[in-house]
Amino acid sequence: MGIREKKMQKMIEKIFLKLKTNIDFLVIISVFGILIYRIDALRKMCKNICIYLTTWYVDIDLATIKNIYLCAEKLFRIIIATFLVIQFLNWLLKLVWERWLKKQKGSNRFEESLFRYLQDSSIPRCFLVTGEWGTGKTYEVEKFFDKYFRHSKTKVYRISCFGLDSRKELVKEISNTIEQNDKSFYALLIKAMQFVPIIGGAMVKFFKKAYGYDSIKRGSIFIFDDFERITSRAIIKEKSPHLYKKKSFLLSNVTHGRNSISEFKEIEKEFERVGESFQKIEDFFSYNLERTDIDKYNIAIGLINDIVEIYGMKVVIICNSEVLGEKFIYDILRSKLNCIEYRKIVLPEARISVIDNCIKNKVLIDDGKQEIIKGFLNENIKYNIDNILFERQFRNLRLYGNLLEAFIITADLFDKKDLTKEFMNSLFNSIMITHIVFYNKAFNKLSVFPSGANIEFLMKLFYGGSPILIRTNQRINDIKWIDIKVSGYWIFNLSQPYEIGNIVEDWKKYKYYETEEKILIDSQELIGVTNYDMLHVFYFQQSMDNYDNKKEWDYKTYVDGALKQYDLTKIEEIQSIVDTMGRIFQGRIYQGLFEYLFSKLIQGHENQEIVGTTYIHDMYNTYRVKKTLH
Repeated sequence: MGIREKKMQKMIEKIFLKLKTNIDFLVIISVFGILIYRIDALRKMCKNICIYLTTWYVDIDLATIKNIYLCAEKLFRIIIATFLVIQFLNWLLKLVWERWLKKQKGSNRFEESLFRYLQDSSIPRCFLVTGEWGTGKTYEVEKFFDKYFRHSKTKVYRISCFGLDSRKELVKEISNTIEQNDKSFYALLIKAMQFVPIIGGAMVKFFKKAYGYDSIKRGSIFIFDDFERITSRAIIKEKSPHLYKKKSFLLSNVTHGRNSISEFKEIEKEFERVGESFQKIEDFFSYNLERTDIDKYNIAIGLINDIVEIYGMKVVIICNSEVLGEKFIYDILRSKLNCIEYRKIVLPEARISVIDNCIKNKVLIDDGKQEIIKGFLNENIKYNIDNILFERQFRNLRLYGNLLEAFIITADLFDKKDLTKEFMNSLFNSIMITHIVFYNKAFNKLSVFPSGANIEFLMKLFYGGSPILIRTNQRINDIKWIDIKVSGYWIFNLSQPYEIGNIVEDWKKYKYYETEEKILIDSQELIGVTNYDMLHVFYFQQSMDNYDNKKEWDYKTYVDGALKQYDLTKIEEIQSIVDTMGRIFQGRIYQGLFEYLFSKLIQGHENQEIVGTTYIHDMYNTYRVKKTLH
């Protein structure tokens, strides 16, 4: 069956179900309407009401009202007849569907495994779907049941375990879910009773049946999703996530027109404060589950065991194995509940579908720009799926989708003429780097990244290594950093950067690219380079640590050459250099280089203190005071 035929089938099924729901409600009104005339007591009461209304309020005789009713009664009979036809068709559909379902074995390993479990009635057990957050566990399960069970007589009940930490809450959630899924005529009749004046509420309470897993058909299917979220804390130390979730942070007080770098620094400070608070919580719990939390899981497990063994239901459990821990999975879920485990792994095909969905769902105003961005993603990113997969953060399909969304929205800021293949490749990699360091809570260094610089050079200098970058060709020079105001626009929720054209020009005019390309190949090539600044001197100094036979080098000459690129009369330039040093040299001191550089920087600024909290800032201020006293 082709895609068009499937869509047509889905549409027909949707119309049929909507018609059935509306007819079910109308047939209740129709039956009541017919009974009004056929029961003597009701007919007399209605007649008296009509006489009263025609006497005082309505200028119409009783014979006309009777004729109108008789016409309406014919309509009521048509509705009831239609209802019976639909019920027959629905019964026939379920019959055919059940016969078709019995022949199904599944089209992949997951479907085959789940079918074997559902069709096997010999041993009471559960089906366990595990995997990391964002790997598509819930989506895979829902797709399966929508594909095979949407017209089945077998009822499927979906229960979210989020925050359900007592048996009472679990039972209540199950009962509510069963009630919501009750589409029977009787349930609809009970709902209609509430509209009866005066006595409606009492009638509903009297006739409403109790809902519970003990009152439904054996073999019904329960899906318990978010099982690991029964409690907010993890089971084991080595696998537990931080309580401080690494999700997109939207700064509430961001306003348009403010400087993006200042916004970025505010976000940085906010993260530090929040991170410190959550760290205290993490330290307090020490990643160990308290007795009460273990009891919460035991309550859910006991209830599920009753559902499976006593009431003969089928149960599918969806959980994050990294949070619960392999020991808990094996000792409790697999051993006590006798679970069949299916571990969800993200395949490249799933990521390709995420790309397709992002392209389809993000509709831009400019059609031409949309086609350019779509073409870039299809031609370049799809063929580099394995590179992106290498980065652990993007195994999570949600985070991967966030990355693609950030790229599309950010690319839309620029004119079509600026969206060259080279620029978009640099933009995608810059956004990817920003997301990686954000998820690792190490984004504080990004503010000093110069726009247009070689990304690989920057990552090695500031982070000691570089992720696998997405390349559109074999050359390295098509991957240049794009300003944090742009690369962090989406994930940090920054104000829309002004003067977009200037950002592109600054990116193009960066003058040290050849230097960075050369020293990436051989760090000692700085000796033969004439065009460089302090970043390249720092890189060269760091690279000396990789050699066993560390040799002395003429750092004074290179510092003097690099400082020619700065206006040292401005304290802002001094502050920037020291800030950069604080972000690069973490725990390392190169006494000779530092003192010589400080001696050059303080000239003319002896009375001006540098603001900062790193030991580099302290070293500079201490050196300044010392020289001033002398």
